[in-house]
Amino acid sequence: MPLVDRLRNETQAHHACVEALPCFQALSTRTLPSETHRALHQALALLHEALTRALAATSPPVLVALGAEAPSFHPLLEQGLVSSAPHDRLESPVLIGAIALGERMRSVAHREPLSLLGYHYALRLALLPLSGASPWSGFAQRLEGMALVAAEEEGVLRAAVETFSLVQNLLDALHPPREHPPTWWLNRDAGGHPITTELDELRAALRAAEATWEEFPYYAWRYGEHGRRFSWSDSAWLVTLGGQGEAQVWRHISWLGGLLASRGMPRLMLERHLRVLSQELIHAKPARRKAYDVLARVAERMAEERRRILGDDELRMFGEDFDTRVGPEWSQRLPGAGVLLGAAVADEYGGLAQAVPSLASWMREPSRFPTPWIRAVEQTLLRARSLCRVRFPSGVAGRE
Repeated sequence: MPLVDRLRNETQAHHACVEALPCFQALSTRTLPSETHRALHQALALLHEALTRALAATSPPVLVALGAEAPSFHPLLEQGLVSSAPHDRLESPVLIGAIALGERMRSVAHREPLSLLGYHYALRLALLPLSGASPWSGFAQRLEGMALVAAEEEGVLRAAVETFSLVQNLLDALHPPREHPPTWWLNRDAGGHPITTELDELRAALRAAEATWEEFPYYAWRYGEHGRRFSWSDSAWLVTLGGQGEAQVWRHISWLGGLLASRGMPRLMLERHLRVLSQELIHAKPARRKAYDVLARVAERMAEERRRILGDDELRMFGEDFDTRVGPEWSQRLPGAGVLLGAAVADEYGGLAQAVPSLASWMREPSRFPTPWIRAVEQTLLRARSLCRVRFPSGVAGRE
């Protein structure tokens, strides 16, 4: 089945749900309150702006051509839609979801550029198309002759469905008004903890989360999209610690590091994330460097704790040895596994008793990994434990 037909068929139910929403009905009958209308304009403006930038950052000819097009807008959304995108503080929390999807598009443009076809399809062709327009024909012509492998097609479909889901949630919350804490727009399961709502800081937090996920493919393997949303909300919360005293920031981050390690994420992963987050924030708002530097200092403090037990060179050695044991196919499928195992052992010896079991139980699952992999896990753990230089009592890691 041609890709454009798959897109139409697999998003048909989502489209019907969007059109049945009270907000969509009010938009169609021109009865949407002006304040709600403005929030919808801003959200869609942010999405169109992000898509345009993502398309411009890619090289495949079909994406370059799409990026050069001036998108048409539904008459109900006015011609000046893009110009209404906010550039400082978000007026409505619903815009947080638009920011998140925009940063996701930026990340996808780097990792899976052809997936941008799905975002383009959903935002510019399928959702709120011009009356009487037939979006399928022109899009189908552009796709003619393109040979997409199965994974690329699935990426396009996933992007389209993700966009429909976001817009559906946005419209549903806009009218009639539904109150959600800002965190809900990044992660419905995160509760109501504080996050930054400054546009530049929020984007920096999301960029850092996406960069960390690229560095550690283990995240996606084990935790999937549900876990990605926790990384978004955690990163946006960490931004709020900037400007606090270092001792207070250390207590907050030590608590988070222990929690994540007990759930299969060695503190090394948080350490790396803090460094990237600090850099992204400083790049976005250099005038606040002093406030954001505290995150990098805490990351270095975490690193020093770990190095007292296992050094960087030893972790690197575990990674290289593990890759040799499992062979090129599996080392490329899940890179960095040996480093994470060594880091988990360092956390264990630092007082986090569940650090190794929470990671190793997943990495030793026979239904998931072959025997040579499982054997390499056991050998890496044994070797790492034999080289540990310090052991703290249980529960000591991360304390003053």
